[in-house]
Amino acid sequence: MRLGVIADDFTGSVDIAGFLVAGGMRTIMCSRPVVVGDSDAIVMSLKIRSIPKSEAVKQVLEALAFLQQAGCDRFYYKYCSTFDSTSEGNIGPITDALREALNCSTTLICPALPVNGRTVFHGYLFVKDELLSDSPMRHHPLNPMHDSKLARILSSQSTAKNGHIYYDVIAKGSIAVRKAIEELKADGVNNIIVDVIDDENLLVIAEATEDFSLVTGGSGLAQGIAHRWRERSGKTADLNAAFVVERRKAVVIAGSCSAMMQKQVAYYKKLAPSLSIDEQACLDDPEYAKIVAAWVLEHQDQVLAPMVYATRSPSELEENRKKFGDADVSSAIEQMFSRLTGLLADKGVQNFIIGGGETSGVVATTLGVDAYLIGRQIDPGVSWVRSLDGAYQLVLKSGNFGSVEFLEKAQEMYDGNQ
Repeated sequence: MRLGVIADDFTGSVDIAGFLVAGGMRTIMCSRPVVVGDSDAIVMSLKIRSIPKSEAVKQVLEALAFLQQAGCDRFYYKYCSTFDSTSEGNIGPITDALREALNCSTTLICPALPVNGRTVFHGYLFVKDELLSDSPMRHHPLNPMHDSKLARILSSQSTAKNGHIYYDVIAKGSIAVRKAIEELKADGVNNIIVDVIDDENLLVIAEATEDFSLVTGGSGLAQGIAHRWRERSGKTADLNAAFVVERRKAVVIAGSCSAMMQKQVAYYKKLAPSLSIDEQACLDDPEYAKIVAAWVLEHQDQVLAPMVYATRSPSELEENRKKFGDADVSSAIEQMFSRLTGLLADKGVQNFIIGGGETSGVVATTLGVDAYLIGRQIDPGVSWVRSLDGAYQLVLKSGNFGSVEFLEKAQEMYDGNQ
């Protein structure tokens, strides 16, 4: 088996690649078709979570064609463990397109990632002890999640038929799950939504779906797939990192407004120089990025990298909406972060620690990095990555992931420290 993964954003790509590497699979991550050497998995990193669904489907099918040409024979559509989407998509339409392209009538819907508190019970998605719709994800600035029932979300996006395998069946093991799958297939179900409350459930589901040419989900299922791959191949997990993270000129850029990112920013502000970006300047001052870049470069003599952040609380976001009206503040901030990245790279900054999926995409695209080696995980779902040419080392972190001390912890791994 050679696994081909299509991930819907940059941080999600790092997330699943890290779990595959931890499971022993030699993994390459790329953002465009490249020449791929010997590997067990290829992760194609796209930025399609919040774009029009027709364009998202187009990019996914192009990625699928590349992965097929690269010799992949099993496929994994990776989306966020909080099922980030809207009533229009893009999870449902993309899943439909992949099923059709691969000529498979049925696939798996498995967003769960128990190690980070994302579980599914009776088809409802939980974030730790809260329903998704009661969690901070209800305030997400791009994809606010107001429903926790996965089947309802999918039904608003697609006409595909949804079915469930609930926990009482999962708990009986892979044979029982396999029987339930066959019954659902016979009933014409296209999307099988599975309950997951712990990592053991993921192993059961991976074993029961080994013959699926397409699975979809968060990164949790990758743990089960890597486990089964090791059993089949007789290989063991390789604990040697693909590279040692080096201390270089660095910057922390926090663009996410998630609840965890707010905690991480608040913690890190006590430790390192920190600059809150000026939204008005992002909108009005084309030279603002130069000012911010100069500030970052002035603070390279510290043990911890300086941080530039646009992280805001829900109340602050609401104040900004009232203050700026119809102005596209988010785009202005992204454009400033892009210019800032380019300016810093030109001045020798090579380590970029990024918080937020959209911001990570902007930084990686600006740097022109299109293929990565995957290093050690810092926290579950987040690893250091390095461009194949060694020029840049990056942390591309989903806003929701990582411990409160994450931004400090990432830098404690320099020069082989763990």
